[in-house]
Formats: sequence, structure tokens, C-alpha cells
Amino acid sequence: MEDYYLDRIMEVGEKRGFQVDIFVSRSEDLSCELDGDSLDSFQEDRSFGIGVRVLKEGKVGFAYSTEEEVDVIYRAMENLVPDRYTSIPEPSKDMPDPKGIFHRKVLDVGEEDLLEDLNTMRDILKEGGITVTGGAVERSYLYNRVLNSKGLDVEEEFTYYSASISGIKEGETAYDYLTRTYRFKVEELGEYVKDLLSLPRGVKTPYSGKILLTPRVLNSLLAYTLLPSFSAENIQRNRSILRGKVGEQVMGEHITIVDDGTLDGGLYSSKVDGEGVPRRRTVLVERGILKGYLYDIKRANIEGKESTGNGVRDYNTLPTISPSNVIIDPVDKLENYSEYLQINGLIGCHTSNPITGDFSVEISNSYIVRDGERIPVRKGMFSGNIFQILKDAIPMDDVSQRGRLISPSLMIEGRIVV
Repeated sequence: MEDYYLDRIMEVGEKRGFQVDIFVSRSEDLSCELDGDSLDSFQEDRSFGIGVRVLKEGKVGFAYSTEEEVDVIYRAMENLVPDRYTSIPEPSKDMPDPKGIFHRKVLDVGEEDLLEDLNTMRDILKEGGITVTGGAVERSYLYNRVLNSKGLDVEEEFTYYSASISGIKEGETAYDYLTRTYRFKVEELGEYVKDLLSLPRGVKTPYSGKILLTPRVLNSLLAYTLLPSFSAENIQRNRSILRGKVGEQVMGEHITIVDDGTLDGGLYSSKVDGEGVPRRRTVLVERGILKGYLYDIKRANIEGKESTGNGVRDYNTLPTISPSNVIIDPVDKLENYSEYLQINGLIGCHTSNPITGDFSVEISNSYIVRDGERIPVRKGMFSGNIFQILKDAIPMDDVSQRGRLISPSLMIEGRIVV
């Protein structure tokens, strides 16, 4: 029935002189969780939704529904607001086709498989004398369809496999989380947490010198301090320190940052964004020089530019600008450094200032590496400005994908205050 009622929605809107844009989303999730070291629950979730936008004479209307019904178009036509910059795209012949974003085998993963992976991580921690405080494993399927009255109609399928585990030992806690588009070996998460909590108790000492920010902590830190500054909406609203600096040296020459929604296997890769604009590779910073920003259709139209394919939405939201896969290129080898403080956890990244890039966070699960020996460090405060840090930062060679970020660790100069 889906094609029938989508055709009816288009027909109703077009008969009244509207351009119509439809976003359909369907998902299925199966997960299991630990409560302590005991199985808490299995949960299966299914969701469906349809979001409809209508455009006419400089006005836009929007409505959504979680049912297959035609009335959503009438509600959209009643909710008109002035918006002369929003438009809908023409179908494109040059559309990317990223590989590795859908793995059918993930759909075959059942409750026994999830429980096996969950128990694997739990048992690794227990063997290390660690008290398990929680954990979860989930497999997900997502279907999106974007179509409009200009003839655009794109369907895509995605799969995700996620796992997490946390534990505590002698008052110290550690946690790890990972998502891929395929089922991976969860042992690496359990071994990582076990390794951190098997170190001797940390010393309480200030530190000044070279600091290594791992991809795990960079994913959290940059999401709140750096990535918002590339949004064209924040640029236009004067909420980014990068406003008006295209062509200027804003970071060190070792830093090159690319947003690539076409990357094979990328967690945020797709043929098109939420508006139906083809995904693309956008250079944001090249050898420290700012090259551009990220746009959706509306913000691009305001400046007379083209969308970069970064308009993201769900069925119940309007498009907003969001990065896809953010890539930082490696430069140096970690083996060239014999002493540094490796930070594996940060607490409080959400309190950072997304406009200026200032932050003050607490470190955790960290240790000083000195000639191959690891000296655990008890918690301390790490403060700074992300743009100042990136002027001297050197990307290493240990590239890992964490969330939107595909990056190596960054070696910086800094200090920790106890």
C-alpha cells in the first residue's frame, strides 16, 4: 500500500498547486542489556514514520504521521509559514553509491547471537576481577526513502551493529562503545576495559608536556567544540568563530579535515542526504587553511551556493545541517614518541562552548607513557581552546572510526591540573 498512499499524497498536494517533498523512515532494532552482570532484558522495537513538506509562493508547511494515511498532506498545507529560501532538488544523474553500508547478515543475528556477544564481554571483565556495571548489544536496520514532485525517488537500506560494556574495580570505572555497519568481534571492547582497570591505582600528579588525545575522546570533544563551527547555519547566525575566515590559516599545517558522505563502509554514508541531495566529499580544512562550510538547501540558497549534501532529518523533523563522516588525515607515527600522557576518557564535554571552542573537562582512564611503561594518572582537569590546540596538533597513524569521526590520535602540547 505504500506506493498507493504516497501517490495520493503527491496528487493531493500538486492539485492545490504545491510542490511536495516526502521522507519515509522505517526501522527495526533488537537489543539485549545487562543489569550489573545479569541479563536485564531483550527488547525489540519497530518504528515507522512519514514526514511531508509542501512549498508554495515562498511558504513552507510541514506535518508528519506514524501511520500510513493521506491526511498528513492536509495538515502540512494548513501549517504554512514564510520561508523563501527552502526548495526541493531535481533528480541527479551523478549520485554516489557507497558500498558496505548494508550487510544482510546483520539481519540474521538473533537473540542467541546477541546474548553470546554480551556474555563474551561480561566474562572477559569478570576474569579480570572486575565488577560489571552494565553492557548492551544491538543490531539495527534502517530504511529511508526520499521522493518529491520533481521526480526524485531514492530508497536506501542501512544496517548497524553496536556493543558497549562498563565495569568498576577499586573505585575506578571504565567504559567502551563501538558501532559498525557489520557484526564485529566484541572481544576488543572487553579487553580494552579490562586492560584499563587492571592497571595499578593512579598517581595524583599535575602534568605538562605532550598529551595524546585518542579517537575515543576526540569523538566526544570535537562534537561539542569543533564540528558545530562548520555549519553554515551557525556561520549565518554569527555563532561560529570561523565566520568570514575562508582562505585563512585557522589551524596548524598538519591538520586536514574532510567531510565525506560517500565513503565506503562509513557509518554516515548514503546516496543522498535527507533532502535528496547527492552526498559528496567536502574539504573543510586543508593543511590548516579553511576551505568552506557545510550546507543544506536552505542555507545554501541564502548565499547563492549549492548544498553540500549535509541536510539531515528524520520523519518528524525538518532538515538541519549535520556532518557525515569527518576524516582527519594522519601525519606522524606514534612510535616516534617515547613520553606523553595518553587520555582515554573525558567527562563533561557537553559543557564546552560550541561558539568559541573553549572547554574544561575531567580526564579519566589516563596514563603517562614513558619508554614503554604506563603510569596511571588519577583524575585531573584538562582545559583549553580547540582552535588553539589544533594550531600545534600532530595527527598520529592509529586511525579509528568513532561515531562520525574517522581520525587518528592527536599529539598536542598541554597540561593537566590536579
